[in-house]
Amino acid sequence: MTGPHLHLLGGFDFAGAGGAAPAFSRKARAMMAYLALQAGHSQSREKLAGLLWGINGEAQARMSLRQAVSSVRKAVQACGGGRFVTEGAGIVLHLDDFDFDVARFEALAASEEPEELEQALVAYRGDLLDGFALKEEPFEDWLRIERERLRMMAIAALDRLVAHYARSDEPAACIKAAMRLLAMEPLREDAHRAMMRSYATQGRISLALKQYEFCRNALQRELRLMPEPETRALYEELRARRGVPTVRSSTSGSSEATAAADVAFDGEPAPTTRYVKSAGVNIAYQVTGDGPVDLLYVPGWVSNLDLAWGSPRLAHVMKRLGSFSRLIRIDKRGTGLSDRNVGLSTLEQRMEDVRAVLDTAGSDRTVLFGGSEGGPMCMLFAATYPERTAALVLTGTYAKGGWSKDYPWARTPEEVNEDVAAVERQWGQPAEMTNAAPSLIDNMVEREWFGAYLRNSASPADAIALWRWGTEIDVRDILPAIHVPTLVIQRSGDRWVRPEEGRYLAAHIEGARYVELAGRDHVIWGEDCDRLVDEIRSFVTGALPTAPGERVLVSVLSLAVDGVMSVVDGFEQVDVAIDEELLLAGGRAIRRTGGKLAAVFQRPTRSVQCAIAIGTRLRRLGLASRAAIHIGECEPRGDDLSGIAIEVAARLLDHARSGEIIVSQTVRDLVVGSGLAFEERGAMKASGLPGVLQFLAVADESR
Repeated sequence: MTGPHLHLLGGFDFAGAGGAAPAFSRKARAMMAYLALQAGHSQSREKLAGLLWGINGEAQARMSLRQAVSSVRKAVQACGGGRFVTEGAGIVLHLDDFDFDVARFEALAASEEPEELEQALVAYRGDLLDGFALKEEPFEDWLRIERERLRMMAIAALDRLVAHYARSDEPAACIKAAMRLLAMEPLREDAHRAMMRSYATQGRISLALKQYEFCRNALQRELRLMPEPETRALYEELRARRGVPTVRSSTSGSSEATAAADVAFDGEPAPTTRYVKSAGVNIAYQVTGDGPVDLLYVPGWVSNLDLAWGSPRLAHVMKRLGSFSRLIRIDKRGTGLSDRNVGLSTLEQRMEDVRAVLDTAGSDRTVLFGGSEGGPMCMLFAATYPERTAALVLTGTYAKGGWSKDYPWARTPEEVNEDVAAVERQWGQPAEMTNAAPSLIDNMVEREWFGAYLRNSASPADAIALWRWGTEIDVRDILPAIHVPTLVIQRSGDRWVRPEEGRYLAAHIEGARYVELAGRDHVIWGEDCDRLVDEIRSFVTGALPTAPGERVLVSVLSLAVDGVMSVVDGFEQVDVAIDEELLLAGGRAIRRTGGKLAAVFQRPTRSVQCAIAIGTRLRRLGLASRAAIHIGECEPRGDDLSGIAIEVAARLLDHARSGEIIVSQTVRDLVVGSGLAFEERGAMKASGLPGVLQFLAVADESR
């Protein structure tokens, strides 16, 4: 949208004509959102101060309100299309020519016309201010009520759409609406029945019966109840019809993706693909099997959850894994059935996507299974969230994606260019399998399937970009921070990931078990795949490991404020600015002494972005700052942390010039894909770390 807009459904999105997005603090955004939902109605300053700054003193609350009012007024004026008016003790926001998605949604959702209801649901991208939270209880109470009100309007709109499409005999549209309704209210039996009837109308009886299973399992899991008599009667009716063949027009062919989504290789319906939103991106996942252990599989490069079932070999592997575990599989952001066109991601973004899936699937402790390029992210997860990681399984994966003198087994730049050229040349054709699975070169069924699988997993340009991105990964420095039981499986003749790379992982992860299997296939469904599954089963079904110790992997920000305060209460303004940015970035201050700060983050990209934001805020106060960031293990001690990572960050700070942010090489390696740019600055010796530590400065273009 090119005009000025304020979108609050699914997050906070405010921009002027042409997409210019003014920057202001989190509480200023909260104030703007609150005023927008009261558009045209004056709100008292006292009420706003209590709503957003109630935990501060009265004087501080008034000052913070003045700053927020000033920044929002400037932003609205700069964007055009609205008016921010102060009327004595009151404040009112007139949106005028703004596209305000909440107002548009409310108007459309009140309609009875299916076209307008569909438009309403397009506007409803997610909950009000999804992912937005403040520590202020009055604001959170208001937000909770408004979220629920708008959510119920969306559910009511979906109810009307499902009923309309059912009456109009439009099964495809009915299924789509019912699926969205169930995503919001999974225990709605009427929606399950609507899907069952619609599948049956399409002649897809197996999927209708599978939908009943989803309904029954959800009710038993959440409420310990069986489906209603009406639902059970429909199920029995469909079972009786299952043996009756359904005639379809020979001209109504289905796409390869639809066919694979409907039926697994043995004729059974493939599992339902579910979605969870992670930082505004929809992540697709499937859950199969009912074993006692949760096993999350993260594939390499690109994938497609539905089409995976089109390969008899891969389907066999997945079914075997699901025989002893509850198997959770995902399509990583930017690939397969997850949101595409989201740009290159970082390992930490993918890690948080996995955490969102596990939270939604109800998996508190999980065995992580990373194959190929999916392995490094699993390693980062295990080091960052040891309390969530029961064990780690790595197959055909690596610690570093590109060649270097101290890691000579990875693909050289010349080999990477050859790989990329081959991808571009072969895209759209049956896969060659020369490196992926040499044992399947003569199997045209697998080659045809794999070619279609890749085409439906990413576009050619995205696939190439992801391939190159994988060669920039380097997680060597976090391997010593992994303290969960680990199994490393490697094929002796793998042409993409050499045995030395698997041995390197096993040597640098504490207590890791290394198994080298004969064969040349890189993919998990290649030659002797049953032996690979047997090794995983033996490892996973052994005695479950005890909960890990208290060591945690964190990014440490060390920051110093320079300059002279220009106002009496300058110190307080500095603290407010820093605290707001820490809250926004998910950081936690652990030490404050003499103008210096130490804070920790679970995500390195957030720590860099926070340092940039703090520097910007302080410059507006006439102050300069220096910052340094390192990532490593720390040990909790009450509200504090101790560990070499904190000391290294403090040492790095000594090398930072005024206005500069420097990061260790480890941080730089983990934020590949974030869009942040760095310039080499030097190296230093750090006590407790082997060799010298390279460090870089955040480039001006990133700030």
